[in-house]
Amino acid sequence: MTELISVAEADARIAAIVQLAPAIKCPLSKAAGRVLREDVLADRPLPPFDRVMMDGYAIRYKAIAECGGEFQICGQTFAGEATGKLGAASNAAMEIMTGAPLPLGADTIVPYEDTERNGDVLKLLASDEVELGEFIHRLGSDFAAKSKLVGAGSLLGPVEMGVAASCGYTEVLVSPRPRITVVGTGDELVAVDQTPLPHQIRASNATTLESALALAKYHVGDIDHWPDDAVHGRERLRVVLSRSDVVVIAGAVSKGQRDWIPTALDEVAECIFHGVYQRPGKPMGVWLTSDGRVIFALPGNPVSALVGLHRYVLPYLRQREGGAPKSVPHVSLGQAVSFAPPLTWFLSVRLESDRLAFPMPVNNSGDYARLCGTDGFIELSADCSEWTAGFEAPFYRWSS
Repeated sequence: MTELISVAEADARIAAIVQLAPAIKCPLSKAAGRVLREDVLADRPLPPFDRVMMDGYAIRYKAIAECGGEFQICGQTFAGEATGKLGAASNAAMEIMTGAPLPLGADTIVPYEDTERNGDVLKLLASDEVELGEFIHRLGSDFAAKSKLVGAGSLLGPVEMGVAASCGYTEVLVSPRPRITVVGTGDELVAVDQTPLPHQIRASNATTLESALALAKYHVGDIDHWPDDAVHGRERLRVVLSRSDVVVIAGAVSKGQRDWIPTALDEVAECIFHGVYQRPGKPMGVWLTSDGRVIFALPGNPVSALVGLHRYVLPYLRQREGGAPKSVPHVSLGQAVSFAPPLTWFLSVRLESDRLAFPMPVNNSGDYARLCGTDGFIELSADCSEWTAGFEAPFYRWSS
């Protein structure tokens, strides 16, 4: 490992190598979950007309006093029909439906439930309670034409998709999906469907990391497994780099005699850093090839790999897409904790009421089964060793 750096320095170095992916045009129907790379503008005022907000009757407000609250119904307008016109008589009323344009000449809506009708004669039940302009959504009162409704960098969720559709966007500029490869390493690992010998374990890191990426809306194109044989591993490394934008490796990144990956990565890429003052995951590193491919090398212990993915890989992927910075929520410790080494501590926790975090520490970074029942982890700074109940810390959720 190179000289250890702080978590903050690791963040800064990763941010410095972010290369924004070129934007592509995407049909709106296929754009959900992607990062928007253009502003969505209102193609006309919102609402585009004086819109009626209640089923009832359109009237002239001043006529209430003039006609004693009794009106003559002169027509009917439904949503989707052209704008109607209120009769010339001061006591004219028009039956109107929610979503219809306000009839010309009208300035107030009285709901059905506040009226009594006898043929074409309409009687207001409580004339003194009617207010001028009531139940009318005025043209342009929400947004003027050309207003920015959704900003570049927004994640296209159901609201953003609906807004774009309402403004006539059949396609939008978005970031392309990165080509991601997840790699597991180690001769001690066997396939999930095999029965391991006493000295073997089933491979789980690839499944864990792929699942976490999928929950964050990133598709893993390839999953590979590399042996502890450096010669064969180097060949696989070159193949993977040729078809990937981002490679996430779990294992063989420390100082063991068969931890060949850092040396091999140094041969094909620039080491951005290797080693962070943190637990778990101290041996992790990041490398950058000359053509912009990024390799995250995470420790092979499952807890370290999962924490490293959430703390570093997912934020990098969002920055690469041009996504707006995702705020990290803070939660309060439900009980006091202590941690002696001068390392940033990523502590697994269980949440109560979305704000109170109870520590559920693992025995070590291989104790991944103990993560069951946890919601994520909090980040506790290396400059402290004692944290009291109520202390507020950044929280990273497993499912984000």
